[in-house]
Amino acid sequence: MIQLDDKEDVARVLKPIWLCEGVVSPSAFNLRPHIHESYISVLRHTHAAFVKDVYAVARGQKQISYALTNTGELRQLQMDAIEDKITFDVAAIDNQQLTSHAGVFIYVNNQQVVGGEPFESLDLKHGVSVDSVLLSVRDTLADYAQKNIRTTTNSIFGSDG
Repeated sequence: MIQLDDKEDVARVLKPIWLCEGVVSPSAFNLRPHIHESYISVLRHTHAAFVKDVYAVARGQKQISYALTNTGELRQLQMDAIEDKITFDVAAIDNQQLTSHAGVFIYVNNQQVVGGEPFESLDLKHGVSVDSVLLSVRDTLADYAQKNIRTTTNSIFGSDG
């Protein structure tokens, strides 16, 4: 795992159910509990395999949308309404099918959040429920992602992937 430079952009490919009338759903940033997901998958925008990988992730969708985000800005995202320390990191992830693959990692009070892990493992301040903190995290990421949505057709990416 290699940490990405703050100047690099990453893209979260958006499933059609995650983008409704141009609004990004917080569910696009959920860590799947059934696989104990430890990061949100993104693709490195300037990587040579980006176009091929977007097409592979989109799986033949006629219209492909993705949220383009900057790694440095992700790392600096603030969550003012929450007293707990919430931080994000972005790193390249080894993936043989998607060579531009990377992940956005979420930390609460310096502990990495993993989907499906017991909530008691996170030490939250002032008795705030982990569910409400994680919902706030997803809302924050969706609001940030909303700022730079790109939409194109799969013909731009080629029909053979």
